[in-house]
Amino acid sequence: MQGYPSSAAAAAHFAPNSSGAARSEMGRQRLSGRLAIVRAAHLLDYLVVMRQIGMPVDRELARSRLPPQIEEAPDLYVSVPVAIEWIAQCGRDLEPMELGFLGARQASQASIKPAHLSEMLSAQTGYRRLEAFIRIACREDNGLQVSLRQEGDQTRVICDMIDLGRHPFICFAEWLNLQGVMSIVSDLAGPNWSPRELTFASRYAPPDLAREAFPNTRVLVGQPCPSILIESALLARACGGTATRADVRPVSFEQGSGSSGQAEAWDLLNLLRLILQPYLNGGRPDLSLVAEIAGMSPRTLQRRLQRSGSSYSQVLEEARFDLARNLLDDPGAKIIDVAMTAGYRNPQHFARAFRRFTGLTPTRYRRALVGNVSPTLPQRGR
Repeated sequence: MQGYPSSAAAAAHFAPNSSGAARSEMGRQRLSGRLAIVRAAHLLDYLVVMRQIGMPVDRELARSRLPPQIEEAPDLYVSVPVAIEWIAQCGRDLEPMELGFLGARQASQASIKPAHLSEMLSAQTGYRRLEAFIRIACREDNGLQVSLRQEGDQTRVICDMIDLGRHPFICFAEWLNLQGVMSIVSDLAGPNWSPRELTFASRYAPPDLAREAFPNTRVLVGQPCPSILIESALLARACGGTATRADVRPVSFEQGSGSSGQAEAWDLLNLLRLILQPYLNGGRPDLSLVAEIAGMSPRTLQRRLQRSGSSYSQVLEEARFDLARNLLDDPGAKIIDVAMTAGYRNPQHFARAFRRFTGLTPTRYRRALVGNVSPTLPQRGR
């Protein structure tokens, strides 16, 4: 393996306990682009690893800006910068690339949302499965843009983190994303397969554990984008091991880079509703906390909401409604539990608020679902 600086040099550049340069860089990353969010399920892989090695996970969670009940809500979304900064803080006794590698080893396809996983596993060939992975990637992590580039008889899978590529601890996300691609190919080529090349935007040196796991893989750090180089013939195999020529075709750099329609769906209001949901059962999330997570001042957040024709109170009510509506889809969930989880003071308050959105009480809404009558919901104004 070659192409990386020494561990000491990398640690000196962006050490978690450094004088503040890394923290300043984090702030610039949060302010530089759109809100980056990821399903909480992918953060939980790191919680498992850190508990296994004796890190004070519960204490650090209580001190963090992450939702306190994050482990109970894997399908809700959390801020990517907040998540990776918390991983760096909690796991500060380990080198970042070592912790990233351990998190990737813990990760599995079970972390993917079941509907997304089903879409991916139904693909007939490795190439088709990779295409499905590209489609679902931005639904799991709105800052992840996956694309393919043909390089002779090899295919390079590029996993770019939009607006976050220079974050000092981006290696935590890079390892998880590359592991997702490697798991697809390992299903085709067997558990002993290793890629020709791995690249990272992060400048930390790979750990000894990675060298042992990938002895024949060239690893490059400090690159423009994280990527993995795979033999194109492997992707032509049918899932199950049989080779087929049906899906051997050239691919371009632009292919699968996250459809523009999906990217446009992640606007400010949608992102804020998703960010708010994990915090609702603790009461009314404070505007200053949400603004800090979003990487802007409370005043800037209010101005941006006003330009979008909304307000913080309105977005908060919409977030509560979205969460409650999803919870009501579970016929075993009690109305009072749904109300408390969504942050309503009592069932009566919940019923009044829910009716403003649907024209129905929660009980009547659920009856309509049970009766296979799709409730007609009013269009949400901007």
